[in-house]
This record gives sequence, C-alpha cells and structure tokens, in this order.
Amino acid sequence: MPQIDVSTFLSQAFWLLVCFCTLWGLLSVCITPKLTDIIEQRKRKINDFIQKAEQLRSQAEQSLQSYNQAITTAKAAAEKEIADSKKELDAYLAKSEQDLTVKLHKKIQLHEAALEEEKQVASQQIVIVAQDLALDIVKKFGFGKITKRDIAKIAEKEGLNG
Repeated sequence: MPQIDVSTFLSQAFWLLVCFCTLWGLLSVCITPKLTDIIEQRKRKINDFIQKAEQLRSQAEQSLQSYNQAITTAKAAAEKEIADSKKELDAYLAKSEQDLTVKLHKKIQLHEAALEEEKQVASQQIVIVAQDLALDIVKKFGFGKITKRDIAKIAEKEGLNG
C-alpha cells in the first residue's frame, strides 16, 4: 500500500499541510466571515422581533389598563345613574303616594259626610214612618183622640226621635 510506504511520507505530509493551510485560509477568509455575518443578522432580527414583541406587549398592557379603567369608570357612572334614578323614582313614588293618600282622605271625608247626611235623612224618615205606624196602631185600638203631634211628643220624651 502506497500510504504506508515510508519514502512517500514526506511528500504526503507536505501536501497535507498545503491542503490544510489552503482550506484553513479559504475558510477563515471566505466562509467564516459570511457565516458570522449571517449569524449576526439573525441575532439582530431576533433582537428586533423581541423588542417589537416587548413594545406590543407594553402597548397591550396599556390598552388593557385603559380598558379596565374605562370599564371601572363606566361602572361607577352607571351605578351613580342607577342610584340617582332610584332616588328620583323613590321621591316620585313618595309624592304620588302622598297625593293619592290626600285624595283618598278627601274622598273618604266627602263620602262619610254624604253617608252621615243619608243616615240623618233615613233616621228622620224612620221616625216619621214609626210615628205614622204608631198612630195607625193606636187608632186601631180605639184611641182616636191621639194625634200625630202627641206621638211625636211621646217619642221625643222617650228619646226616640233619632
């Protein structure tokens, strides 16, 4: 085998050294700088993406905070509006109830007065009818001298005039 032959060791070592140095130089001059540039560009892109993501995250957090603040403000305004409406409605209901109570008391008083008047008229009519009936009964028993005026006096004396 020619690789093991000692006489060719020196030439093999020379060409190995030449090829290795040539490849080493080619790699260090042409390929490594390009790879380094590509890696640096990727790092910059990744860093840019990270910065943009952080900016977007901070904007999203700010938007969320402003949204939550707007919701809190809207809730407070709605609760205040509801409380004001409730107070207004309670006041209206109280006033309406008071007005209705006054109207009902007036109607009750009016109807009680009318009822009392009707009661007086009915009582007077009952007394008149009772006196007429008593006069008829007395006349039927044969006491013809008694008059309506006598029966009215007796009823007044006994407290039966209503």
